[in-house]
Amino acid sequence: MKTFRLISLGCPKNTVDSEVIAGTLIEKGYTPVVETDGFVDVVILNTCGFIQSAKEESINWIMEAVEAKEAGKVGKLVVSGCLAQRYPDALKDEIPEIDILSGIDGVENIAEFLGKESSPTIAESPTYIYSHVSPRAVSTGIGYAYLKIADGCDHSCSFCAIPKIRGKQRSRGIEDIVEEAKALTDSGTQELILVAQDGTSYGRDLGLTDGLGDLLEELEKIENVGWIRPMYMFPGKVTDRLLDVIAGSEKICPYVDIPLQHSSDRLLKSMRRTGGRESYLRLLERIRDRIPGVFVRTSLIVGYPGETDEDVEQLLYFVREARFHHLGVFTYSREEGTPAFPLRDTVSEAVKLERSSVIMEAQKEISHELNQKLVGQTLEVIVEGFSEETELLLQGRHIGQAPDIDGIVLINDGEACVGEKKLVEIQQALSYDLIGRII
Repeated sequence: MKTFRLISLGCPKNTVDSEVIAGTLIEKGYTPVVETDGFVDVVILNTCGFIQSAKEESINWIMEAVEAKEAGKVGKLVVSGCLAQRYPDALKDEIPEIDILSGIDGVENIAEFLGKESSPTIAESPTYIYSHVSPRAVSTGIGYAYLKIADGCDHSCSFCAIPKIRGKQRSRGIEDIVEEAKALTDSGTQELILVAQDGTSYGRDLGLTDGLGDLLEELEKIENVGWIRPMYMFPGKVTDRLLDVIAGSEKICPYVDIPLQHSSDRLLKSMRRTGGRESYLRLLERIRDRIPGVFVRTSLIVGYPGETDEDVEQLLYFVREARFHHLGVFTYSREEGTPAFPLRDTVSEAVKLERSSVIMEAQKEISHELNQKLVGQTLEVIVEGFSEETELLLQGRHIGQAPDIDGIVLINDGEACVGEKKLVEIQQALSYDLIGRII
C-alpha cells in the first residue's frame, strides 16, 4: 500500500485540480493520509503562484517538505500547480530535492509521472480542463462542492499573471458540467459553486453569447440540486438576461460576486479594466433592481502604481456609496510578465497595508449595518458543523454567504447534521457574522 499526502494552496479553482489529482491517485491504488509523523510515500504540493505572498507560502511549504524528505519521512516530493507552471526552470535549479514538477496539463498524470525517472515537459500555454469522467475526490464535504466551468483567461488586466500561468480560456461543455453536477447532487452535495477565472465569459470559446445564463438554466433543471452559486463575474459582461435568470430561480443564489478592483477611472484604464466609477454605480443599481434582496461581493486592489491619497479617498467614498455586503482588499503585487511590471511601484508596502486597513474599516461598518437588517428574519442555513472557535455553537451559511470568504451564521440553539438545511431565526448581528437559533 502506497500513501500520499496532498497539500492544496491558493484558490478554489486550484482546489478542484487538487481533488482530481487525489482522485487519480486513489484510482491507481494510493491511500491518502492527513498530516502525520510517520512515513509517506509521496507528498504533493499543488501550489499557487499568483502574487508574491502566495509564492512565498508555496516555497515555505516546499522547503518544509524537503526537510521531511531529508529526515526520511517522505519518499518522493511532487510540486504541481501554478508555481510549477510559472517557474519550472528556477525550481529545478534551486530545489533539486523535488522529484517531479508538474504543470497545469499534468493534473491527471501524476500517478504516471511517479513511475518515471524525470519530470515531464511543462507546456508554456496549458490546454487541460477536467471533465465529468475525471476521477475526483471532493474535499469540501457534503455541504458544498466547487464546479469548475472553465479555466484560463482571455483578459489582459495589467496586474494579473493568470493568463500567463493558466493559458487561454477553455470552457467545458454544458452537458459535461450538468453530468458532474448530477453526480455531486446525487451524492448529497447541497450547494454547487461555479468557479472560473471569469464566469461571465463562460462558453464564449464554444460560440455561446450568454453561456453562463444558458448553463444556469440547465443546472436548475436538476431535480435534487440545492443552491447554485455562480462566482467571479466580470463587470463589463453582466447581461440583463443573466440577472433575470438568477432573479427568476429559486435555486440560484441571489448573490453576485463582481470584482471591480478600483473606482478611479485613471487607474482602471491603466489596469486595462473596462468601466469606471459612474458605470459601476449604474451596474450595481441595475443588479439590485433586477434581483431584489441580492447580496453583492467585490474585491479591490490598493497600491497600484500611481495611486494617490486622493484616489484612496475617492475609493473610500465609492465603497460607502456602493454598500457591498462583502468586500475583500488586495495589496498590489508587482509580477514579472504582466503588462504593469515595467511601471514603477510608487506605493510602499507600509502605505499599501495602511490603505487596505482604511478601506476594510469602512466596510466593517457597512457589513454590520447590512447584517443588522437581517435581525428578526428567518433564513435558510446550510449547517457546516461545530464552530471553529467552540463546540458549544454550530455554524453554517445563509444564501448570501460563500464559504471561506464571507461571514458565517453561528447557531446557539438547536440541533442539526452536517450538510443539513435548517431555518434559523437571526437574533444578533456582528460585523461580518450573524447569530441565531434553529426554529
